[in-house]
Amino acid sequence: VSGGGEIYKSLIAHADTLHISTIDSEPEGNVFFPEIPKEFNVVFEQEFHSNINYRYQIWQRG
Repeated sequence: VSGGGEIYKSLIAHADTLHISTIDSEPEGNVFFPEIPKEFNVVFEQEFHSNINYRYQIWQRG
């Protein structure tokens, strides 16, 4: 699912796996991904360093 904060917030309760890319940037705006519920755990994480630094994570429920 890709889309605004309200779409993420309404669908996260139905997901078992989250694929999250976090870009090392602070753009202007007021829409953000909601807080990841406590029942999710990171099962994979990789950082990428280039002209745009970012982190890719896989979160699994349970």
